Amino acid sequence: MTICPVDSPALPVGNYRLSSWGLIQVSGADAVAFLHAQLSNDLSGLPVGRAQWTAYCSPKGRMLAGFLAWKQRPDLVCLACDRELVAALVKRMRMFVLRAKVVVTDVSSDWALAGAIGRAGQPAPMEVVEDGGSTLVGLTAVAGQTRCLVVAAAGSGAGDDWVWQLAQIRAGEVWITPATSEQFVPQMANFDAIGGINFKKGCYPGQEVVARTHYRGAVKRRMYRARVGAPAVAGVPLFAAQAQECGTVANAVTDDTGRSELLAVISSDSRDSAPVRLGAPEGPPLEFIDLPYMSSPSA
Repeated sequence: MTICPVDSPALPVGNYRLSSWGLIQVSGADAVAFLHAQLSNDLSGLPVGRAQWTAYCSPKGRMLAGFLAWKQRPDLVCLACDRELVAALVKRMRMFVLRAKVVVTDVSSDWALAGAIGRAGQPAPMEVVEDGGSTLVGLTAVAGQTRCLVVAAAGSGAGDDWVWQLAQIRAGEVWITPATSEQFVPQMANFDAIGGINFKKGCYPGQEVVARTHYRGAVKRRMYRARVGAPAVAGVPLFAAQAQECGTVANAVTDDTGRSELLAVISSDSRDSAPVRLGAPEGPPLEFIDLPYMSSPSA
């Protein structure tokens, strides 16, 4: 597999099979009310044909998963997330259904998910449209290149999802995996910056921690984009001065030369005051790069 250099300003145009993505459908008369009480965003106010990012948290406010969610019908919501998390998430959600008229289903094997980059005529960001039996979910452009998720009944992509992962890193959209599940409060992963938290809605698991972090301005760690001259993977620790661990790699893509582009959740103090190193106190240093929703890496 050939990966374009991580310092390439443009991504290859095309459709890419998202082998790491899974899909959950939540259906029934109470589906929206049920999810509104479980997730960090406002599902009750989400119109049909619109999408949003939203976090699914533990009672301690740590992200079990991050969903790209959209309302397909008034009684059907789709939740896209890391495929390896789906089985545990479905099991957990079903525990809280009780008497509600809700069915939670893993449909990952029923649909083919692909990411389209540079596709002509794709939906606007967070718009959901039907196109010849496929569902298209628009996402924000990256460096002027349009993006959308394609959900189809048959295969609709080639290659693998490294290009899409790199696009998500450049967009600052964290992808929670088993390596990082339950590590981050949503604000640490910049979910507030991409519209994944509604601070005016009612209770949901972890809401007290998320709200307190917001209103007290107590976000001590944030997510930053960076490059490093070495292979990196999610979950690897990061170190600052005095050999102190200061954060974690959230997502990473490594090119053929062994260089990586990544999202790192670290303390702002460490980011501003010292080189941050990958994997060990003497590891290679990170070079920080602006995210599209931050005026500077230390914002």
